[in-house]
Amino acid sequence: MFLTTRRNLLVAGAASGLLTMTGVPSAKAQDADRRTLRIGMSGFPAAIEPVLYNSTATRRVVPQMFDTLIGFDQTEKMALRPALAERWERVDGQSLRLFLRKGVTFHDGSPFTARDVAFSLSPDHLLGPGKAGKTVAMQTLDTVDRVEIADDHTVLVHAKGDDALLEMRLASWASEIVGSRAYEAAGSWDKWIAAPVGTGPYRIVSQSLDVNIVLAAFDDYWGGKPPYAGIEYRIIPELASRINALTAGEVGFITDLSPDMFSGIESQQGLEVAGGAVQNTRSLAIDTTGPVVSKVGVRRALSLALDRKALVEALWQNRVLVPNGFQFPSFGEGYIEDFAALAYDPDLARELLSESRYNGETVTYKLLNNYYPNQVAGAQVMVEMWRTVGLNVEIQMMENFAQIQQKPINAIYDNSTTAIFPDLLAHAWRLLGPNGELPKLGMWQDKEFFALGEKLKSTVDAAARRAVIRRMLEIIDHENPPCVLLHGSGQFYGKRKDIAWVPGQTLDLNFGPFNAAYTQN
Repeated sequence: MFLTTRRNLLVAGAASGLLTMTGVPSAKAQDADRRTLRIGMSGFPAAIEPVLYNSTATRRVVPQMFDTLIGFDQTEKMALRPALAERWERVDGQSLRLFLRKGVTFHDGSPFTARDVAFSLSPDHLLGPGKAGKTVAMQTLDTVDRVEIADDHTVLVHAKGDDALLEMRLASWASEIVGSRAYEAAGSWDKWIAAPVGTGPYRIVSQSLDVNIVLAAFDDYWGGKPPYAGIEYRIIPELASRINALTAGEVGFITDLSPDMFSGIESQQGLEVAGGAVQNTRSLAIDTTGPVVSKVGVRRALSLALDRKALVEALWQNRVLVPNGFQFPSFGEGYIEDFAALAYDPDLARELLSESRYNGETVTYKLLNNYYPNQVAGAQVMVEMWRTVGLNVEIQMMENFAQIQQKPINAIYDNSTTAIFPDLLAHAWRLLGPNGELPKLGMWQDKEFFALGEKLKSTVDAAARRAVIRRMLEIIDHENPPCVLLHGSGQFYGKRKDIAWVPGQTLDLNFGPFNAAYTQN
């Protein structure tokens, strides 16, 4: 066993926290068919620099190009595993010593050393262009204080205070290690993000806006020879067109498959459906500054009017779950099992609307055309459910998130939030903490919630953490709801059967040699 309890990890100088694992993939990956994998993807990434965005499209490309110091095994347990750090140990409650792999090279041929770790986790990188702080990195890495270089292959990462989650933070989104020398050579952020350099199994060849992204195998990858000669992500926005491309053999893998298309895929020889439920929550974000939905009663009514069981049955074939609050059972000791389930109560919804003196004012629902699977169909069903309790919700079609988030927003819109490690601080807090999307857009704030989140970061005792988490869930569930939770998400894909691939627990796609399809049992 190389995992220890949070309490044990926080014992000063705990030598027992030393972690090791070989992390060597099997020979299957070495012998895999070296063809180019072509993927039909629904949208083009805003950027493939890991700190700038955590959108679905970005996260489908980034894992091929970059590695983290510590990784997750992507099973339901989300156990930690070595990556660019071959082992690590706790120094004390707020410091972690990591022993870096030797002989690792970046895509530009430069050696991976402690210098690259220090740069990647520094404000110069984490805060983005001009240190503007407009990146997604601070959603999970805001507790990181500094990196101390002991030698070329040993670093100490110091948190700002006791942090039971430091190991998981270094395995999370935005903690990917980038090439410091390549960044300096680029000379500017614009030039850098056109062709960023990592240590991952594939390197970038080209990217053409709304057309494709082309990657090539990096055969000097420390983890073994990549299974494919290259990967081409073709941007095909319409699901029907992606399915046609898969059927015609133009691509071998497509994203964002909706359940109503499963039978059509499975009926075709040589094709299959892959994927399932992931650690992601679908929700409707609310601009609580708007004149109508600023009222808590209206926001609660939007939630209480929804029959989620019917939604999941009709649109998802019962393949996704309805969570009890903004959490997942995988959160372990941080999961509040007895927290109330999301209620369907049309009568209470009507009562709250009356108390709020709601008089049929329009609530605008800014909607994209199936950026998420079943998005339009789900919106149409929900509009009818809201109508039955007296809510007047009007759909307004948008082309992209930039349009949706143009101020004044004054609307609700679809969103999703992945638990990038198993804790509330990597799930609800990422969206709703001060560095989260909704507060940064000026859509919602809650001083008590913000204070509790800061307290949670340095709270170690399990019982104390649970008390804080319960209170945070209460605030966002019914006291000051920032969004309407819908259901858990499923990520489903259509693929050729001869493509060996196992899905993970997040939005990330992994076509490298450490995918479970290639690793040893």
